[in-house]
Amino acid sequence: MSLFLTLGQSARAWAKFSAGSLLDEDSPLSLRERELVINRTCALTRCEYEWGVHVWMFAAAAGLSRGDVAGTLERPIDPSRWSDAEQALLETVDALHDRSTLSDDQFDRLKTYFEPAQVFEIFQLCGFYHQVAFIANGLGLPLEPAGARFEEYWQEGPRSPHSQDAAVEDELAS
Repeated sequence: MSLFLTLGQSARAWAKFSAGSLLDEDSPLSLRERELVINRTCALTRCEYEWGVHVWMFAAAAGLSRGDVAGTLERPIDPSRWSDAEQALLETVDALHDRSTLSDDQFDRLKTYFEPAQVFEIFQLCGFYHQVAFIANGLGLPLEPAGARFEEYWQEGPRSPHSQDAAVEDELAS
């Protein structure tokens, strides 16, 4: 895989990267919850490389349907698609990405569904996969041949990333 081969060119970079990985069996989150956080983070950072790898390698094992995977690309999320806990989880990822913090109400809602160890794991996953996005996007890593592609899952309409990109660009221009 390109990311690992690229990082392996620097012993220090590889050691720091692999020490921060959260892909272990001791996670306090379920595989589904972990993959929702990772896929949403990668979607928000437009890291098609890592998003595609995780959809390819973990979506089925995590019990993510094609619709669930597509839902990680929607902006804003469609609340009808997710359980209350998953909605709180995805809204947390969005808030951390957009503002690097949670409101008191968002944090209270997250704590309704997740224990402190899980909350820390969620925050760490978001941060770690921002780092992955910076590396993969910054280096322009080629997509893995078997990895999923955004375009395979994007659904056109008011919730598609395309419509949100235009709104964000208009907002930044004003």
